[in-house]
Amino acid sequence: MAHPNHNHNSKNHSQRRAPAIEVAGVLGGGAAKLKKKIRDIGRLLKKDTLPAHVRVDNERALKALQVELQNTERDLKAKNTAKKYHMVRFFERKKAIRKLKQAMKAYDEVAKTEVRKDIKKARKVVRHSEVDVAYVVLFPKEEKYISLYPNAKENEDKSTLNNAKAKRGTQLTEQRRREFRKEVETLIDEDKLPFTFADVLSGKAIRVEQTRHRSNGGGEIDAPEQEDADNGEDDFFE
Repeated sequence: MAHPNHNHNSKNHSQRRAPAIEVAGVLGGGAAKLKKKIRDIGRLLKKDTLPAHVRVDNERALKALQVELQNTERDLKAKNTAKKYHMVRFFERKKAIRKLKQAMKAYDEVAKTEVRKDIKKARKVVRHSEVDVAYVVLFPKEEKYISLYPNAKENEDKSTLNNAKAKRGTQLTEQRRREFRKEVETLIDEDKLPFTFADVLSGKAIRVEQTRHRSNGGGEIDAPEQEDADNGEDDFFE
C-alpha cells in the first residue's frame, strides 16, 4: 500500500535535488558556449518551482557568466583590432624608436658644447621622442589605433571635407591622440611606465597589464623586435 505522503515527499525530494547549473566547464570555452549556458540558466530561473537556494546559486552563476562573456567578447574585439592595426603600429614603433635614437645621439653631441640653450632644446626633442615611443607601445589594443605620423595625403583629404560628421570624427581622433599623449607624459613624469626606454631600444620583450577597459586579466603589448630600427623598412615613411 502506498504511503499517503508519498507524492508530497517525492515532490520535496525532487526540489531538493534540483541542481545548480555547472559553469566551470564553459569558462574559457568561448562566447558561443557562454551564451548557451546563459540561456540555459535563464530558462531554469523562469521556473516557479525552483527552490530558493538553487535560484540564488544560479543567479550568482548567471552574473559570473555575463561578466565572463563581456570579457571574452572584449578580448576577441581587442584581438581583431590589434590584428587590423598590427602593421601600422609595427612601422610607427620602428620610426619612433629610430627618432628617439637620433634625438639621444644629437643630445649627446650638443651636451659636449655646454651651450645651455641648445642643450635645453635637444632635451625637449628627446622627451618628445620618448613620449612617441611610449604612445605606440602603450596605446590600447582594443581601440582603433590613432597614428602618430598620419600620412600627409590623409591630412589634405580631411582638410577638404565638407561633411560635418566627418569633420567631427577628425576632431575626436585628434582629441584622443592628444589625451593619450598626455596620459603617457604623466606616466613618464611619475616614473610609472611599465618598461624602460633602455628595454625598448635593446629590443627586450615587454609585457604590461591592460587594465584600461577590462574587468580583470592582462594583455601583451606589442614589444620591440630584436632588429636594428634604422634598417630599410623605415623608408616606408620617407
